[in-house]
Amino acid sequence: MASLDDILTTQKNGVVAINNLAQILSYMSYVYIADPSPTVQSTTSANILYTVPNTLQYTVTGIDICNTSGSADTFTICFVPSGGTANATNALYYSAPIAAHTTISWRGGTALDSNYTIQAYAGTTNLTFKISGASN
Repeated sequence: MASLDDILTTQKNGVVAINNLAQILSYMSYVYIADPSPTVQSTTSANILYTVPNTLQYTVTGIDICNTSGSADTFTICFVPSGGTANATNALYYSAPIAAHTTISWRGGTALDSNYTIQAYAGTTNLTFKISGASN
């Protein structure tokens, strides 16, 4: 038969393990909050595709750019700090060419601070942009 000390030690270890698991699960749910982004049609002037929520950070894991027309086009995508404007100094792509009926996929792991925006524009309204990532 187990002693009272053995029973209490086992119970204590179980509580500690459960608390540790609860902390890990809480952290994981905080880190992996996916932010689904809709597909956005291009405009010919800077357009905000996504704004990082206040007090969070957003890790951009991918951007897909699709040219739905039969003509070549160009596009610009910028990671813009709060209060800034889309320009060559914060561009991921700047006046980049895209062929007709083509999709370009960028994959990365760029972390953006709160209130950053992802902005894009194109030479025409024939492109679509889709952003993938997660807040943490």
